[in-house]
Amino acid sequence: MKTVNVVAAIICDDYKRKTKIFATQRGYGDYKDGWEFPGGKIEEGETPEEALVREIREELGAEIEVHDLIDVIDYDYETFHLHMNCYWATVAEGKLQLLEHEAAKWLEVNDLSSVDWLPADLALLPKIAEAMVDKNVEYYDMNADSFFAGSVNADMSYERDRFIALLPEHGHILDAGCGSGRDSKAFLDADFSVTAFDASGEMRKRASEYLGQEVLDMRFEDIDFHNEFDGVWACASLLHVPVEQLPETMKKLNTSLKSGGVIYASFKYGDGTKMRGDRRFSDFDEKSIVPLFENAGFEIIYNEVGTDNRPGREDEMWVNAIGKKV
Repeated sequence: MKTVNVVAAIICDDYKRKTKIFATQRGYGDYKDGWEFPGGKIEEGETPEEALVREIREELGAEIEVHDLIDVIDYDYETFHLHMNCYWATVAEGKLQLLEHEAAKWLEVNDLSSVDWLPADLALLPKIAEAMVDKNVEYYDMNADSFFAGSVNADMSYERDRFIALLPEHGHILDAGCGSGRDSKAFLDADFSVTAFDASGEMRKRASEYLGQEVLDMRFEDIDFHNEFDGVWACASLLHVPVEQLPETMKKLNTSLKSGGVIYASFKYGDGTKMRGDRRFSDFDEKSIVPLFENAGFEIIYNEVGTDNRPGREDEMWVNAIGKKV
């Protein structure tokens, strides 16, 4: 059976958030009227990425930026075997126009099954849906009341005091992924200024009310501060950043700090990516956390394994580290 090598672009509205993806309906050929991700055959001498840029220019009249590979789909149609490299992409220049397709739609995650996908494209949907739904944020939105109640009174004074001792008086702290706002409140009460952010809308509401100041709607990938903070406090928040994204995130946090600034971060004790229920965690131990800090430009000055401070969870282990910007 003949193999046809093709590329497909999963064009999203925003590469970081991926709230919508672009689907097209074929206007010609044996599979006319079927829905697919736009793309086409790889020509001789082309890389898959080059082929995808050319195909989208020809089919949709726009220039795209090709991002990471999502998956490679192999599917046997009646007369040929399809080998399809599928990439995330975003529009870099121009507008998407229907030059070959008969229709197109922007689909949110709940709409993915609303069109009649061609079989090979259908096989890609689970991975696309997983990327479009942030289960971690969804968990905190759905369980905001119980999480707030269970964490707001947890005693983090030991870690906070060690962190505060390294800061200048009345310094500026970034509470990165503040959750209930518990630690922001303690920093404010100690006469520090605090900028807090969280990705969960429901947690932001509760934390803002608790603190009496706005909590920013922000994710780690959105951070764009430069030399603004004396300290970064990332208590049980970086652990939800995918392992492959953590090095870049740590570098962004380093950039956000003033010269000699310090960062505190805590992770569940373990190694690599773990799923706990619907939530994904990036686990570290006292050894694996060292290169994470050092490669981002921090010197580790404190690295300790401890237990959970919440009642009834004393058997859960955490690694706590403080690094200084060098």
